[in-house]
Amino acid sequence: MKNSSQLIATRRPNWHLAHGRVALSGPVVLFDLDGVLADAGHRQHFLHLAEPNWEGFYGGVSADAPLQNGLALLDAIRPDLPVVILTARIDDIAQTTIEWLKQHGVRWDMLVCRPPADSDESTMAVDYKRLEVRALLDAGITPVLAIDDNRKIVAMYEEFGIVGAYVPSGYYDNSARYDGGV
Repeated sequence: MKNSSQLIATRRPNWHLAHGRVALSGPVVLFDLDGVLADAGHRQHFLHLAEPNWEGFYGGVSADAPLQNGLALLDAIRPDLPVVILTARIDDIAQTTIEWLKQHGVRWDMLVCRPPADSDESTMAVDYKRLEVRALLDAGITPVLAIDDNRKIVAMYEEFGIVGAYVPSGYYDNSARYDGGV
C-alpha cells in the first residue's frame, strides 16, 4: 500500500481531487458523467456530423441538466466509499465540469478527464478509460463498481474484474458513434 505522499506523486495532471482531498486510495466507485449524471442530449447533434464538432459539443457542458436517476444512483452509494468521475471529457474543460458538479451538488472525490495530449479523435473512449483504470490501479485506487452508459466501456470494466453497471442514455442507439466514443 502506498502512503499519501506516494499517491500524490503518482497522481496525473488530468486527475482533479475534490476540494479538501489530499490523496485517494483503496476502494472507489467509478461514475461516467455524460449520459449518467449529466444530460448531454442537447449536445449530441454536434457528434452526428460528417466531422464531429468537438468544440461545439464541449462548449455546451455548462447547460447540461443533471440526470435525476443518475444522481439517485450516486446517492445510494455508501458515503464512506469515494466516488471517482471518469469522463471522456477533455481536460481543457475540467474547471467548467467541476463548477457544474458544485452547482448541481454532485458528490465526487476525484474527477478524471482526458489528458491534454489526448483527444476524442486520437483515442476511443473505451481505450482511454482502459488506460485510466490501469493508472488508477497502479496508484492504489481500486474500483469496485463502475457505472457507464456505453456497453463497450462496461464490458471493459469487467475485463478488470470490476462490476460494471450499464445505464442507458440513448446516446449510442442508432448511432455510428457507438464505437467507444464519448
